[in-house]
Amino acid sequence: MDREQAEELVRSHTAFGPTAPTWVRPSYDGLGITNLPWSILNTLDVPLAGQPIDARLWPNVGTGIGAILLLIIDGLGYLRLQQAIADGLMPGMARLAQQSVLFPLTSVFPSTTAAALTTLATGEPPARHGLVGFTAFLREFGMLSNLLFWAPIGRFPSFASQGLDPRDFLPVHTIAERAQDAGITVTVVSPITFRDTPLTKMHASGAHFLGYRTPGEFVSHIHAALAQPGRQLVSAYWDSIDHLGHFSDPASGALEEELQLLDTIFADRLLTRLPRRDLLVILTADHGMVQLDRAHEHSLTNSPLFRQMRMPPGGERRAVYCYAAPGEEATLTEALAHLVGEDGWVVPTTHLLQEGLFGPPPHHPETPWRVGDIAIIARGPASFPYDPPGITTRPTYGAHAGLEAEEQLVPCLIWRP
Repeated sequence: MDREQAEELVRSHTAFGPTAPTWVRPSYDGLGITNLPWSILNTLDVPLAGQPIDARLWPNVGTGIGAILLLIIDGLGYLRLQQAIADGLMPGMARLAQQSVLFPLTSVFPSTTAAALTTLATGEPPARHGLVGFTAFLREFGMLSNLLFWAPIGRFPSFASQGLDPRDFLPVHTIAERAQDAGITVTVVSPITFRDTPLTKMHASGAHFLGYRTPGEFVSHIHAALAQPGRQLVSAYWDSIDHLGHFSDPASGALEEELQLLDTIFADRLLTRLPRRDLLVILTADHGMVQLDRAHEHSLTNSPLFRQMRMPPGGERRAVYCYAAPGEEATLTEALAHLVGEDGWVVPTTHLLQEGLFGPPPHHPETPWRVGDIAIIARGPASFPYDPPGITTRPTYGAHAGLEAEEQLVPCLIWRP
């Protein structure tokens, strides 16, 4: 199947419908990042407990694969990658795309780091692994919490600082644990500042962690891990594209410079000096990004709508969770619809769960509590930010978490040296 056919397959099976022609429905049945970990394990002959990528997309990678390198580029959407290649910003990636198989996969809902990286680490959808966004109400702790940092909202230490084990919070096995049980050595290469974070302790359970400080160390750590004898799975994470997409003014050109730097590091340094040949390289992302328009920003900070809420909103600016006060759900829904207008979809979260946007059942028993009663999903370049007290805000130029194609579609590049 060529690239155009692959794109059409994904498009036709994930179209949201005529009311939202630019939206993509996340796939959990063969066309999404939820399925990629199972394809990786299947390639390494590990018994499966989930569905791999649709066989029409997954290429014949041959035999004798002893190692897999999974490259996860946070925030690199499929459409952005295609545009960067077309603009000549990533000639190395263009060469790789010609030599490999490249097709789009969907992210998850919400299309955001805490939810999507946990899916890539476990092969499970957000409704099942329970990390359903940037922030959510955690009934276990009785408070609105930051799931990315596993901490109360605001400037507070994580729950791990009280002696709690983050791994106990994740109710499913990691892919690293499954691979380790099959005799495969798993290494996670990630920024050194993430070494002891709760999210890393969840995702990297069963793996060796190598922290990098510079691009050179990133490359050398990956080469060192792959050079070890035996079957290997190396998962390497790069976060600067996402960071610049959020906080760098598009007019500055910084993101374009970073894409060119990434191209040089990956295509000209990392992949030209690989220490073994029985290797499969897979490049993907957790989500893409939408460039925001301040004219379509509707702040929820200090909103009078809080009178109908039992706590501040959760989720994030493009996928908001609202927790209605007792007896106020209908009033709050009407008020939110008036606020949102054409810039978003106000919908009961029970509907999203029933429709499978968070993933198919069985669901984590706490998921309905975490996603609240009413969701706002942003359309186009709109956003609905909420800034907790004590948080220093800064301009946000790009965001994700919703259903637009720019944030939902991510690349899956499969290359055998």
